[in-house]
Amino acid sequence: MPVPDTIQQLRAARAAHKAWVVRAEALVNGLPVDKNQVPVVATECGFGKWYYGDGSRLQGFSVFTKIEAVHNALHQVYTDIFKLLSEEASGMNKLLGQGKKLKKANQYKSEMLLPKLHSHYDDIIVLLGILEKDYLTFKDESKVKEASASMEELQTKSFRDVSKMMDDLEKDVDSWLK
Repeated sequence: MPVPDTIQQLRAARAAHKAWVVRAEALVNGLPVDKNQVPVVATECGFGKWYYGDGSRLQGFSVFTKIEAVHNALHQVYTDIFKLLSEEASGMNKLLGQGKKLKKANQYKSEMLLPKLHSHYDDIIVLLGILEKDYLTFKDESKVKEASASMEELQTKSFRDVSKMMDDLEKDVDSWLK
């Protein structure tokens, strides 16, 4: 059975967010990451573009709005990490040579935020699983309802056809008896 486009897009968005989290981890671990590849704003990541774009057609599902809150929380944690890792010593700290100490402290703080980042990501994955299941169930239920409606229509048509045949037969019998 082919996978519906909506589900393919949902899965691609989920994969894009996994890649985003991996890049965020790389940034925390000191690996070079193009800052444009790890957007701070929730609407700018690949997942956010899907969520506020094509994904918005799924907003009728109650779990959809729950995803937004968790997604925004995840981006807030990343924003905190990004600010910590981007902070430079300034003023008196710079004069006193405290830059390395500040950088080391901020590195530690950002590492301590990773579990929270992962927790939000895991929550998003669970919610996306629920959304996918709900969508597929709804689609299947729609097919059942569609088939039921077709069956009712067929039965109604058959009943009308039989009623017409009975009326015609009754007219014929009446005409023969006259």
